[in-house]
Amino acid sequence: MTPRILVVDDEQELERLIRQRFRKQIQAKELDFLFAANGLEALDRLQSDCSVDMVITDLNMPQMDGLSLIARLSAIDATLQAVVMSAYSDLSNIRQAMNRGAFDFLTKPIDFQDLERTIQKTLKRVQHSRKKRQQAQQAEQTLLWAAHHDSLTGLPNRRAFLQRVNQRMTRPTAASGEGASEMGVASGASPMAAAALEPKWEPDIPCSSPESLYAVLFIDLDRFKLINDSLGHFVGDALLRSVAERLQHCLREPDVVARLGGDEFAILLEDIQDVSQAIAVARRIQEQLRLPFQLLDNIEVYSQASIGISLGVHTYQQPEELLRDADIAMYCAKAQGKGRYKVFDPIMQIRARECLELENDLRRAIERHEFSLHYQPILSAATGQLQSFETLIRWYHPSRGLIFPSQFISLAEETRLVVPLGWWVFQSACQQLRQWQEQYQSSLHLNINFSIVQLQQINLVERIAEILEATGLSGESLKLEITESYLLENISAPIETLRRLKNLGIQLCIDDFGIGYSSLSRLHEFPIDILKIDRSFLKRVDIRTGTHLEMIQMIITLAHSLNMAVVAEGVETVEQLQALQDMGCNFVQGFLFSQALNSQLASQLLQQEGLLPFPGPFPR
Repeated sequence: MTPRILVVDDEQELERLIRQRFRKQIQAKELDFLFAANGLEALDRLQSDCSVDMVITDLNMPQMDGLSLIARLSAIDATLQAVVMSAYSDLSNIRQAMNRGAFDFLTKPIDFQDLERTIQKTLKRVQHSRKKRQQAQQAEQTLLWAAHHDSLTGLPNRRAFLQRVNQRMTRPTAASGEGASEMGVASGASPMAAAALEPKWEPDIPCSSPESLYAVLFIDLDRFKLINDSLGHFVGDALLRSVAERLQHCLREPDVVARLGGDEFAILLEDIQDVSQAIAVARRIQEQLRLPFQLLDNIEVYSQASIGISLGVHTYQQPEELLRDADIAMYCAKAQGKGRYKVFDPIMQIRARECLELENDLRRAIERHEFSLHYQPILSAATGQLQSFETLIRWYHPSRGLIFPSQFISLAEETRLVVPLGWWVFQSACQQLRQWQEQYQSSLHLNINFSIVQLQQINLVERIAEILEATGLSGESLKLEITESYLLENISAPIETLRRLKNLGIQLCIDDFGIGYSSLSRLHEFPIDILKIDRSFLKRVDIRTGTHLEMIQMIITLAHSLNMAVVAEGVETVEQLQALQDMGCNFVQGFLFSQALNSQLASQLLQQEGLLPFPGPFPR
């Protein structure tokens, strides 16, 4: 762009001389000159045309002198530079001009070679100043963008999301067609992605109100920590970016999706008619997130999400309240099983407070030793002989009484309190088993449950080996029960950990087999000794018609072909037991034989040589 110079002087002869001197530069469009007769005329020019790079001004002029003009230049453009012209004898005015911001001065009569050098020097200064200003503006824009966006996914962050929700809360509820968010698509989606974000509401959804509503969805990825810890942060980050893209494709253009942090996302649904539309979006999101993700180096990962929904109603005063209730609903969904959604109900808030109280009580319970171990017998399906106990934890709360694991284990895993609690269980169970072995000369085994959080500990194998040595217990006496989801990813880390446990002589058992995601065809990849068929399979079986027995038979047959034993849990009737015997099941466990026993009752059972007093088809 051609540099533009405004010359301010009431001598018309100066204009002619400048045009003549710089004729070639003007014709080559290397320089462009504008002229004004006084300060007022110059200001009019500058205010109507801001593309001036420098001002050359006389000091003594009618209407507005050069000093007054220089004082006003910074308000028009801070990078605009001024050069003053004056007689050499007018040094006091030149000094004033320099103090007011003039860059340089020229003495009259003008030396045009000096003028040319001064113009080049001044233009370089202007160029440098404007480059610095542009860099500062870009840095400011970058900081502003970073303050409102997530750097990993490019989505709006929590701060921007809450601002957007606040804007929606202050709008009238009647549909106005206004307020399409500049953050909805432009902040998080590429132009191609934006083109794909078309309305996708499910058809035939009844409208309960002529007024439009809005809703907030709180989304938390299930099992993300397992993927992140097992496959590494690069894969975890790639998964988060892919999830962000899929979420955007599930929404309309006015809707906003944001990453709140970690594996948590939030969505603002604009202008919906009732909650059923928010539910439709939640279902669509869950369907999309259940599809496999192809990540770095062709790693295939499966994920799903728990979603909480809160509907925008007039009772909310702050956007944080709406997000909080969606968060509470999400945790309620997660508590009922992964990959679910829940709509907020005020009673959930009461339960959330109870959950927080339970967490505080749980921390104190570990310190106060309020836990005890119970043992449920596992019997040979062929002989009825006691083979093992499954170790189960019980919490005796000082005011609530007995609390079963189903009420606090998920909370313990979420808060990682399961780590110290799990080591207490393991050490106490090993001490108890060693005591029984010495007292009854028994070959009894113990089954001990290990959660995913426990199995992810770096020093897991070393810590187990230390406890075995300290208690004098052989690893062959233990069977560790691990969840099927721990084996979900086809990765080397879990397999290596399992092999190291096997090297200690410990047997490995997949707990609740059949309800997770493992393929039957993948069992041979893992060093597993025992499959434990989940109790839900037996509940579905109709013994009279044989319905659903085929699945159990298939699991038993495949396990035996891989040299694995099979335990059926949840056996409650003699008919179920007989069917399992006919199918070749190795071990059985359930209320038909015994509930979980405290250590004293378990000791009495061992005194009876493991024979339980109940009618059954076992030979005695």
